[in-house]
Amino acid sequence: IIIDGLDECSDSRNQQRILSVLRNAMYKHPLPFRILIASRPEPRIKESFNSPHLRSICRWMPLDDHLFQASREIRVFLQDKFQEILQLHSHTMEHVPHPWPTDNQIDILVRKASGHFIYPSTVIKYIDDDGAVPADRLDVVLGIQPPEGTESPFAELDALYHQILSAAHK
Repeated sequence: IIIDGLDECSDSRNQQRILSVLRNAMYKHPLPFRILIASRPEPRIKESFNSPHLRSICRWMPLDDHLFQASREIRVFLQDKFQEILQLHSHTMEHVPHPWPTDNQIDILVRKASGHFIYPSTVIKYIDDDGAVPADRLDVVLGIQPPEGTESPFAELDALYHQILSAAHK
């Protein structure tokens, strides 16, 4: 069983209730399957996993950049996709200086991704739009700044979505 986005429950007590139900089920009955919970480490979720009952039957595996090396994978993804875009848009990209994008531009995108693949995936879809000049779209993306004071780990993604939706035709 895969539970993705446990942190997105509207009430943090519901996060704990779900984990409690799963814990009780695992203690009362030997389950013939494993449960994978994918979530950001919200405080109540961390508290639950640190409790003696869950700690003894669970394995916590943070997917931060030290273990998972998401930034390296994101960089490779971006480099490959940008090469595809250059080939597909060779006519509209004739005037663009090479290399495109620059290593610095890719560094910025990797940083903005904060280890989440949804950001570069969305960037590539936006840049690879038919009828647009990919280099111009990349400049737009690089110029997007999330509102100051935003502490969300998805602030860059939210700002990107806002740009895409506000520029969309009716």
